[in-house]
Formats: sequence, structure tokens, C-alpha cells
Amino acid sequence: MANKSERNPQDGLVLGEHAAGAGVLGLLGFAAVFLLALGFFVTESYFLSMALISVALLVYVAGSELFTLLRSSLTIFVSSKHLIRNATYVQQTASELRKQLRMRKDEAGNIKSGPIEKGTKIKLPDNPLVRDVQACLKREKGKEYSENVAHDYYVDCRELYDHFYAHYDFVAGIMPLFGLIGTVIGLIGMFDTLGANTSVETLSPQLALALETTLYGAIFASVYTIIGSRFDQRIKALEYDYDILVHGLDVLVENEAVIEVQA
Repeated sequence: MANKSERNPQDGLVLGEHAAGAGVLGLLGFAAVFLLALGFFVTESYFLSMALISVALLVYVAGSELFTLLRSSLTIFVSSKHLIRNATYVQQTASELRKQLRMRKDEAGNIKSGPIEKGTKIKLPDNPLVRDVQACLKREKGKEYSENVAHDYYVDCRELYDHFYAHYDFVAGIMPLFGLIGTVIGLIGMFDTLGANTSVETLSPQLALALETTLYGAIFASVYTIIGSRFDQRIKALEYDYDILVHGLDVLVENEAVIEVQA
């Protein structure tokens, strides 16, 4: 039986041992970039300051995974490929099962398949997942065992997408707060300058600070939300393929189907 969950580094990206937290490297990186952002804030370059703050937050939450995160994000945007090869096997196998078993969703959203005869031969693409499932059917391991095999191929990529999505979601959630901080600082400055000789010229710098930081906080929050949504879309697509795969395997086991690997 083939290895259920291939983790060859060349095959894709998997979560490392230190994926649970950014660690000291993330904290130091955050501090360095944040200090640079404060420098631009003092010089009233609010756009650059807010941009660097967003980068600092991403460095903090991603830590040593930052370049992996950026590379994965680029791959997600320019390619339809999954980041882990095992997920590609799930996609390929589910797509072929959907055709072979004539699967569809009913009005309630439940997956249905066309009728097949006992012992029907099903041709599936040649990949490790199909060979593992083929071995399961030959040895009559049953539904639960076959579903566990499918889950082994699915879970790593699902966890990776969840992990990276959480990074962007964190930054998107925090950026409006930094915009609000800028707004409060600007309003405090405006109240400090109020007096008998107050004019528009004296209030305009504080007003600009209040409005610009709010605007840029919202803009960068939107940007990170959009980037994160790509991982969320991949999660939904992967879940759909996995549901198709599991339902298809149940049908094959019930009808004692025979899997033939395509040449």
C-alpha cells in the first residue's frame, strides 16, 4: 500500500514544527518594522506608516513563515494548483468520480449519484490516493478505513489553508484599530489647539491625521481581507472535493466496485 500522506518538501508546503506561533523572530521583526513605521508617522507620511504597520503585523503573526506565506499567496493568485500535492490527488480523484458516478446535488444540498451495478469497473487517474483506495477495496477494508485514507490526503492542505488565512484575517482585523488610534491622536491635537486664534490652517494637520489614518486603516484591512479570501475560497473548493470523494468511496464500497488505474 502506498504511503497515505506524502510529505516530500518538493511536493508542496506543509506546516512545520514551529507553525503554532511566530516566536521571537516574529516579535523582533515586528519591533523593527514598527519603529520604521513610527518614523514615517512623525514625518506625516501616513500612507507609508500604515503600510509598514500592516507589514509589521504580518511579520509578527507569521514569523519565520513569512516568505512561505508570501510565496503561497502568489501561487494561490496566479495558479489553480493546490499548495500540497496530496490535495491535488484529492481534486483529480474527486473530479473523475463525479463523472464516473454521475454525481449531483439535490435541492437539499445532499450529494447523489447514479445507480451502478455490483462489481462495476471504475477507471480513475493513476495517483497514490487511487492506488491506496484500490488496495482498500481489494482487501475489503470497509467504508471507515477508506474514508480515513481520503482524510489523510485532505487534512494537511486544509490545515495549511486555515493557518495562512488566519494570518491575513488577523492583520485585516487589527488595521482599522490602528486607523482609529490615528483618528484619536488627531482629534486630541485638534482640541489642544482650540482657542481664540484658532484657524483652519492650525487645525488642518490634525484633521488630516485623523482622516487619513482612518482611510488607510480601512484600505489595508480591505486588501488583507481580499488576499485572505483566496485561501478561504480554496478551503471551500477542497471541502467540496473531499465531500465528493468520501461519498464516491462509500458508493464504491457498497457496490463492491473494482478500480482500474488509468495508464
